[in-house]
Amino acid sequence: MSPRHLRALAPALFAGFLTACSGGSGSGAAALQPARLVIAQPQEPQSLDPLFLTGSNTATIGPLIYSYLLTLDEGGRLQPDVAAAVPSVANGGISRDGLTITYHLRPGVRWQDGAKLTARDVAFTYAAIVNPANNVPSRTGYDQIARVDALDDATVRVRLRRRYAPILSSFLAPDQNYPILPSHLLAKYRDLNQVPFNREPIGSGPYRAAEWVRGDHLRLVRNDTYYRGAPAIREIELTFVSDSNTIVNQLRTGEITADLVADPAHLAEYGAIARARVVRAPLAGIGDLFFNVRDPDLADVRVRRALVEGVDLPSVVRNATKGAQTTGGAQRGLFGWGYDPSIAMPRTNAADAARLLDAAGWHRRADGTRAKGGRPLSLQFSFVTGNASASAIGIQLQQQLAALGVQLLLRSYAPAQFRAPAGSGGPLFGGTFQIAFLEIYTPSDADTQWYLGCAESPPAGFNLSRFCDGATDRAETAGVATYDIAARRRYSAIVQRRVAEQLPFIALWQQNAVYVVPANLRGFRPAAQSALWNVGAWSLER
Repeated sequence: MSPRHLRALAPALFAGFLTACSGGSGSGAAALQPARLVIAQPQEPQSLDPLFLTGSNTATIGPLIYSYLLTLDEGGRLQPDVAAAVPSVANGGISRDGLTITYHLRPGVRWQDGAKLTARDVAFTYAAIVNPANNVPSRTGYDQIARVDALDDATVRVRLRRRYAPILSSFLAPDQNYPILPSHLLAKYRDLNQVPFNREPIGSGPYRAAEWVRGDHLRLVRNDTYYRGAPAIREIELTFVSDSNTIVNQLRTGEITADLVADPAHLAEYGAIARARVVRAPLAGIGDLFFNVRDPDLADVRVRRALVEGVDLPSVVRNATKGAQTTGGAQRGLFGWGYDPSIAMPRTNAADAARLLDAAGWHRRADGTRAKGGRPLSLQFSFVTGNASASAIGIQLQQQLAALGVQLLLRSYAPAQFRAPAGSGGPLFGGTFQIAFLEIYTPSDADTQWYLGCAESPPAGFNLSRFCDGATDRAETAGVATYDIAARRRYSAIVQRRVAEQLPFIALWQQNAVYVVPANLRGFRPAAQSALWNVGAWSLER
């Protein structure tokens, strides 16, 4: 993950389609016309350079403006993007020893300024990702690469330090966020942290950035030179709206026309919106309740287990999402095809929760609250402002934990601040939280080093719990060193058992995404990694 690190797009104005006079083709009711889509974007990006994106922005900005070597379709299958084919042993793209990957680029791909996209751009992007001067959120997977060479304009050779099974889905592919960057524009800079490109990017994807009004919207127009052909939809606007109630109202009025990160708490309301349809599809991700294991009050696993056993999580999830999500099989959203359903997470057990807190030294006082050394067990629950499900989770946890003698204080953050770097006061990456809820994108691959590895704690990665466990690290390392799926499942099971025992986090649900799109949108086939993977093929039926 990636860093998909830790969440998508759609459609047209319900009234007053902006059509070009000569842009349509065909005739009759089924004729397709160019149009303008206005999509709610809950988090404004801090940059339009994909090296610095996290959260829902990775699934939006990347597929709209840029291209990847490979992409993932709605079935989770790797497909060529700029690469002409998916490398394999059979086609010679993967060497027999599993250490060399060769990509051949398709001809005719150009940057939006007209320059030719070549293998040099691929090699440059790798160098930018691993450049320590660039403040990228994660280098997971890229640290397994010894070198990347452009053998000629159309051939890229990747040499691995060791066998690394997730390489195809992570190297300039959706599992690791990063698409291809233009070397002819960026190679001159020592680092890319604060360059003009970050505000006015040039990509090779289906849309190009035309206008960014901070705090309001990002307008994109179609790339007429896109290698797959100019998109049918002329213009896309991402409108920055963080509050889910506001989004519902603007969907009703037509101020926005789609929400591809829709809040399940409003599922019934979405279904009542005229000229819209609601699409449900699996998403690679989880609703995650996680603990800062370096916090003095939460470092003891007995306290973490007591907090989990002391609440009825199935009812919390059911009530918070109004039945749209369920705790059943929630860990599958993180471990993917490596998920082992036989490994059970702790269940509600109020008596055992009380016993664990007593054993950890947190005893009840006369007023019913728990304290140690005169200090009350008072914890803070952090979540993003405007997410109705997150707020409802916090309120229910607060009420249920009070019966256990635990005080829970609720603290909400603006979306940008919640995910901000440590230096900008972000609680997650700065480690200033105790308990937090976050909806997290996950890779298609079963590897979870990016989220659980000792070396992946911020600012080096996305191990937000700051969990470091030797047995977990060894199993993760062994798992990615083999291409044998059965062996990888066994190593993944070891990791899952350690998570169930140590509880750095507990997945509340596997994401079952809710998309609200215009009823006349065609070609919308959301993939688990991004609803926008094929946005260039979308159209609106008149």
